[in-house]
Amino acid sequence: MKDKVIELRNDRQNRTLGTDQYWKHLFGLKYTDGVKAHAEIAEAYWLIDAVGSYQMELPKYKDIHEGWMIWSLKVKDGSAFLTARADSDEKPFIKQKIEFTDHPEGEWDFWQEGDVLIIPEEH
Repeated sequence: MKDKVIELRNDRQNRTLGTDQYWKHLFGLKYTDGVKAHAEIAEAYWLIDAVGSYQMELPKYKDIHEGWMIWSLKVKDGSAFLTARADSDEKPFIKQKIEFTDHPEGEWDFWQEGDVLIIPEEH
């Protein structure tokens, strides 16, 4: 599992030139090559599904996030917690407990700009 953490971190560090392609999720969310690579390496396409599943709810939080938010996945001991917040010092307005995952441990951030999900390194 440590190998996956190293692979994820290395891949993310090498994605400083943005994306070559945008991918589209069934729920209308678009995502970048970096998000796709993260899902492939971590074997966690469910993560894109989870973020995508909240897209219909986001308009009710528009006053909070104003079209930009941070999605954080915190993984420890085989379970995880997914949150969305307007900024790093703000309280989450979306919280989801994931009872079981084999996603590599650590804290993983993703940014959503409008309807596009990116990894911060791509910005």
